Amino acid sequence: MNLNGKNVILTGASSGIGLEILYKLIEKGCKVIAVSRNIEKIPINKNVYPFKCDVANKEDLDKLFDFALNYFEKIDVFISNAGFAYFEKIDDEDYEHIEKIYKTNVFAPIYCLERMNKIYDGKDFTFVITASAMAKMPLPGYALYCSTKAAIDFFHQSFRFEMGKFNLIVVYPIATRTNFFNTSKKTAPVPFPAQSPEYVAKCVIKGIEKNKKCVYPSKVFVIINALSRVFPFISTLYQKVQYKKFKNWLEGN
Repeated sequence: MNLNGKNVILTGASSGIGLEILYKLIEKGCKVIAVSRNIEKIPINKNVYPFKCDVANKEDLDKLFDFALNYFEKIDVFISNAGFAYFEKIDDEDYEHIEKIYKTNVFAPIYCLERMNKIYDGKDFTFVITASAMAKMPLPGYALYCSTKAAIDFFHQSFRFEMGKFNLIVVYPIATRTNFFNTSKKTAPVPFPAQSPEYVAKCVIKGIEKNKKCVYPSKVFVIINALSRVFPFISTLYQKVQYKKFKNWLEGN
C-alpha cells in the first residue's frame, strides 16, 4: 500500500508507539484522525485531526466513527494502538479492574474491526492491532495484560478464516522503552530485550506498506520464540529470571 494521501484513524496517538506512528504517518503524507484521551499532547499539523476519546467507552467509539465518516470520504487504514498494562500481584477480586483492561485492549479493537468490516463489506481497507510479544510468551506480573494480548492473538488466528478481502495486521512488539513501565507505585523492571518506540513505529509502517499479516519488530524474539518451541526450557528459564525481577519489585513496594 502506498500511504501517501491515505486517510487513517490512529488510537493511542499521544504517546509511546502511537505518537511515533503518528509522526511517520505525517511524513508519508497521510491525513490522520489522532485519537487519545489527552489530545493536548498530540502535535499540531494541518493533516492531523485530534479526537478526544476513551476507547474503553462504546459511545466514544461510535462518536469517533461518526466523526471520521463525516470528515473522510473513506477510512483507508485503522490502527488500533491504544492499550495499557497492569504490573501487579493479583490478591483480591476486582471486577472493574479486569473490565477496564479488557475493554481497552480487547473489546475496543475487535469492536472497531467489526464496524470497519460492516461499513466496507469486508474489503478494501487495512486494520492494524498492536498486540504484544507477551501474547506468545507470558511473563510474571503481567497476568491480565498477557491474557488480553493472547485474546487478540487467538482472535486473529481464528478470524482470518472468515475475513473478507481486507488486510488485518497484528503487531507483536517486545518491551518498548516508553512510559508503559511507569506504574502507580514505581517503575516496573523492563524485560530484556527492549527496543525504541521509533523502531517499532518504523516496522508498523513497513508492515502496512507491504501488506503483512503479522509484524514482529524484534528478530531476537522471533528466534527465541522459535527455539522455545523445540527447547521449552528456554522460555522457562527466561520466565524464572523475570519472576525474580517481579519478586524484587514486590519486595521494594
